[in-house]
Amino acid sequence: MSCDKIRTIATFIVVLCASSVSGLFTAKTAAAEKQISFYQQVRPILQAQCAGCHHPRNPEGEYVVTEFSHFLKGGESQTRAIVPGKPDESYLVQLITPHGNEAEMPKAKTPLSQDQINLVRLWIQQGARNDSPAKVEYRFNQEHPPTYSSPPVITSLAYSPDGKILAVAGFHEVILHAADGDQILARLIGKSQRIESVQFSPDGKSLAVTGGTPAERG
Repeated sequence: MSCDKIRTIATFIVVLCASSVSGLFTAKTAAAEKQISFYQQVRPILQAQCAGCHHPRNPEGEYVVTEFSHFLKGGESQTRAIVPGKPDESYLVQLITPHGNEAEMPKAKTPLSQDQINLVRLWIQQGARNDSPAKVEYRFNQEHPPTYSSPPVITSLAYSPDGKILAVAGFHEVILHAADGDQILARLIGKSQRIESVQFSPDGKSLAVTGGTPAERG
């Protein structure tokens, strides 16, 4: 085989290898840069692992994860939970990262998997954007309760066992009245648009509520 042919083959092999490496690098870069969806990927983790303890009604550590602005801000530590673009400076990442077999969040539960932690970190690294559809951004919370221009449709009500409290179903809430009608004791605001049923426990310490959003859930 002539030297010219050998040089031609060698050049072809080098170009082919370079193209393969370039293509592999491009594919890996594209995968790494794929935008993480808060609504489709991060939010389900929060709902399953965190929302039970960090909801508006009685948030542990004064940290609420069900409302995006509060989720970013943080709780009683006054340390910012999410610093967009900086996962290593985000307090939430410290809380969910296990040391040994335990993590501070979720408390007294199995820590998030490494894949879940990496997902949260990458979402923060990409800017911690909220891509939730407008319809899932709940309008009402303890700071912004529903207002009524006319009496709501009452689908359910229940007296506490001692007869001192009357629970009345409302729009996105259950209203606790003093049984004599003298005052409103509390407004329990939730995600469900229509409350279907309310019932006190036998000891009066708990209130069971069922509800949903017509044509969507519940």
